[in-house]
Amino acid sequence: MSVVNNMAALDPVAPQLSWSDTPFASLRSVRTDARARLLAGYIRSAIDFLSGPDRDKLTACAVPRCVRYFVKVHGRQEFCRPSCGNWAQAARFYHRHRADSGR
Repeated sequence: MSVVNNMAALDPVAPQLSWSDTPFASLRSVRTDARARLLAGYIRSAIDFLSGPDRDKLTACAVPRCVRYFVKVHGRQEFCRPSCGNWAQAARFYHRHRADSGR
């Protein structure tokens, strides 16, 4: 946990308010190192997601060899991407027809 928090702190940012037609808020970085800014922003996004309301929708893909996680947007969604669903369907077909042939 401390590693994640330290990486998020690599780039201290300050909120900035702009006003054109409507108020607009943005984060202003104080670092010039693009790699540190990118890494810190990525980690802050992950922290926001894991502490937000969608964290309960985070699900592991149902395909045994897949290591991906995804945000479940539908109650019946089981796979991270269509190719994993295709792989699972092909595996079921293979096992079903292999059992029918008596091998």
